[in-house]
Amino acid sequence: MGTIRFACYMASAFMLLCAGCATSPDEATRRQIADAEIGRILSVQLDPAEYGETKSCLADREYNNFSVLDDRHILFEGLGGKKWVNTLPARCPDLRFGSLIRVKSFSWSRICDTDSFQVGEWFDRSWYRSWPWHWGSGWGMGTPCSLGKFQPVTKNQVEEIRAALKSR
Repeated sequence: MGTIRFACYMASAFMLLCAGCATSPDEATRRQIADAEIGRILSVQLDPAEYGETKSCLADREYNNFSVLDDRHILFEGLGGKKWVNTLPARCPDLRFGSLIRVKSFSWSRICDTDSFQVGEWFDRSWYRSWPWHWGSGWGMGTPCSLGKFQPVTKNQVEEIRAALKSR
């Protein structure tokens, strides 16, 4: 009798867990609308002479900061006000929670659309894995995600993307 009761509890817990992870139809619809709006914003053609063209790679010297827009878009900021949006091939849910990304690149001086990354926390930095903190290796790192192409954007486009995401 105890085994059957345990199995029923486990089945119930599993069903509740699955139900909690499901996305409501309203949320899915809002996400699709926001994605369509972001696609429209990014489809605006910019002058390649002024902003450059979409790139497969960014050299380390081209950007100095990044910020997460949502679980599929990362904004890279460079010198002289240059900005690029990287649209990931798939959603990366860990992006919303981390404060740094660790890129596994095939090059030491640039990041490319063929590279993967993991999201981490500030405390995963190498100096926190040494004495006196001893956090351990790999603590706080998320699931691997892949980068996409680096598309140049204007400040106004970034503001429009942020507004579209807030309306979601």
